[in-house]
Amino acid sequence: MKKIDRIIIVGFGSIAQALLPLLSENYDSEIIIFDKEIDATRKNIASEYSATLNEKLITKNNFHSVLSPLLSDSSFLLNLAVSVSSLALIGLTQRFNTLYLDTCIEPWDYANQSNNLKSNHSLRENLKQYAQIHSNTTTAIVGHGANPGFISILLKKAILEMAFRNGIHDKPTTQSEWAKLSERLELQVIQISERDTQISSKKRAPKSFICTWSVDGLITECLQPAELGWGSHEVDAPLNAKNNGYSLELFEQGRNVIVKSWSPNYLEFNAYLLTHNESLSIAEYLTLDTPSTPKYRPTVYYAYHPCDQAVDSMHLLCSGSEDQIESKEVMKDDIVSGIDELGIFLISRKYKSLWLGSNLSIGKARKMAKHNSATSLQVTSSIVAGMKWAEQNSDSGVLESENLDWEYIYDFVEPYWQPIIIQETDWRPSNNDTLQFHGFRVHPKN
Repeated sequence: MKKIDRIIIVGFGSIAQALLPLLSENYDSEIIIFDKEIDATRKNIASEYSATLNEKLITKNNFHSVLSPLLSDSSFLLNLAVSVSSLALIGLTQRFNTLYLDTCIEPWDYANQSNNLKSNHSLRENLKQYAQIHSNTTTAIVGHGANPGFISILLKKAILEMAFRNGIHDKPTTQSEWAKLSERLELQVIQISERDTQISSKKRAPKSFICTWSVDGLITECLQPAELGWGSHEVDAPLNAKNNGYSLELFEQGRNVIVKSWSPNYLEFNAYLLTHNESLSIAEYLTLDTPSTPKYRPTVYYAYHPCDQAVDSMHLLCSGSEDQIESKEVMKDDIVSGIDELGIFLISRKYKSLWLGSNLSIGKARKMAKHNSATSLQVTSSIVAGMKWAEQNSDSGVLESENLDWEYIYDFVEPYWQPIIIQETDWRPSNNDTLQFHGFRVHPKN
């Protein structure tokens, strides 16, 4: 087991700020932070937890010279910035036997050759190629926050819960065993279902984009092509969609793709299908046989309704870019009420569907950890759990959340995510009981 005496954090936005209280509870380590800008809030939070804050934008030209002197086999590097390459930082940390974790697979630049934003499929496939070549190296956990991340842990718990409730007592331990159990349960659709009802006391300015986590992160997801894991039961792909084997890349940006979802508290709601790494990783993890011609695979996607003020902000992206945005702000201390209802929603052709997840409120989140909202605490608790697992499994190479010890991660995170809700439902997206993707999709009325 590694002993961590230095934690380096790249990016000091709302999630990294919310992480410091949890790091102080779990580590007695030097903390060094790099961010492209420093304001009074960042200075005060860093000072409160005795962290060293540096105003430095990490780029592909300076990351090696800036970070290398801080890396060792007793360091841990957290990449919590947008557009700081996961692949580059993993390569660097592994040279120094330094542990690594991020919450999203990031490139240096999201723009591709046609000036559109890169798909998560392309980013993930590049990282998979690196991981295959560099197996049995120092542990680097990618895409491990709330979702992607802990939602894949909840997936396994939910599958076992559904199986138990229907008299099936399998105990899967390998990828193929989890996929076979998923097939036996006739899971055809898996939604990562999220309805954020947190409310700010502030009125949103007309040209301001606000949300409960990273503004830049949400904007990027809204402008990337919508992506989903594509199930073996699906008959017709949407017009102009690109089939990438285990996933489908839609022609539309995520902000323009609306689907029906359901949660125990809000019941049916409309949500945006935003691209997320877990939509791809879960779909591939639950594939039987080859990705191109699977015997079985569920359709998997992220169905997200942000807080209402974030939805209002999304109208600023109507041109397909962020040109209309004049200011950006993360809701935190100004949140006055609400919950972030986030869970895994298993929809079976044979059995009752099952939703398992968190109804964490802003009030409980603040009691659990300073500088947190319901949204941030779901992310930061999962980050620390991943760090703890990496310390104990320090030579595991590059991993996604599906490959971690799900019971270890769950036991650490569960107190922060409480209340955990498990609920069965007969809900279907339409009257004809179809579980085809087109039955979930909502097309705006002209």
